[in-house]
Amino acid sequence: MSSIRVYHAFRSPYSRLGLHIIDRAVLDVDLIPFTGPPEGAPFSDPMANKPKLAYYGIDAPRMTMRMGLAITRPSPFDVDFGPANKGAVAAVRDGKGLAFALSVADARWGEGKNVSDMLVLEACAEQCGWSADALRCALEDADIVGILQKQRDQIAEDGVFGVPFAVMGASKYWGHDRFDLLVEEAKS
Repeated sequence: MSSIRVYHAFRSPYSRLGLHIIDRAVLDVDLIPFTGPPEGAPFSDPMANKPKLAYYGIDAPRMTMRMGLAITRPSPFDVDFGPANKGAVAAVRDGKGLAFALSVADARWGEGKNVSDMLVLEACAEQCGWSADALRCALEDADIVGILQKQRDQIAEDGVFGVPFAVMGASKYWGHDRFDLLVEEAKS
């Protein structure tokens, strides 16, 4: 187990950027799908805030292109992320966590695909050298559900309120623009 926990969500284009920073830095992290804020903490949905949404519409493409990545608005936008999150947990267990998370994030934000579609998720699994069969099994695996519940407890313990979010010791980093600092401090 790594001493760095990185929370990510396939809903967020910034989370995708954080995953790419981690990958490019070859940083060993524990990936945890962000399944929402701790119980009792409100979720500040950017889709419900018109000025924030307008800003994201400018900033997310700008930051994505700055990293040399393609960006396409996913359609549909709000989907069931449960299968992708279960797959992400199982991929970590099987040693393909970051590769699968990147593949799904890139399918959603780079290609605009619906990551609740099993065919898309199976293609992501195959693309990263994991197995579509392992992915399908993970969706029915009670152990995966148990891990997700333990991760909900970790979200609360770490005080995660948005993504991407990293915790290294007593230090916390929110936003992909703080991940360069995370990498710098992790490698020092």
